[in-house]
Amino acid sequence: MTVDQRTLEHLRNSVWPTLEQSFGLPAGILEAVTTWETRGQFQRDAYNPTSGARGIFQLTPIALRQVQQDIGLKADPFNPYAASAAAAALLARYNRLFQGQLPLVVAAYNAGEGTVRKFLRDVRDRGRGFLPMETRDYIANVIPMLR
Repeated sequence: MTVDQRTLEHLRNSVWPTLEQSFGLPAGILEAVTTWETRGQFQRDAYNPTSGARGIFQLTPIALRQVQQDIGLKADPFNPYAASAAAAALLARYNRLFQGQLPLVVAAYNAGEGTVRKFLRDVRDRGRGFLPMETRDYIANVIPMLR
């Protein structure tokens, strides 16, 4: 089921900008992430059986546990408002961990912070590191959508 137009407009015009400002995130990052995650369909009941990712932000069980641990929010990934808050908290975590380096923040949202930490260790220790192709594609598509 797709998020209805009225709800989507409220998210775009009020909820996402407020969350981005509150969490110190770049303007437009929430819309960019969910647009790419849902390929512009904004399906609130989306489910990926491989990763367990759910909802319009494709939040995984691991990500939801991290948000609950970090800020005490037990979010329903199928609720677009709760999922938006959880995604903002997760992006803020990555923003802190990776010192505002937007490509790394976006990469962590896609591949997980462990993958990005390993990438950075490899760069430090061997002079080069690799991110999965899906993650490189994710970065290349999400960042240009920021306003």
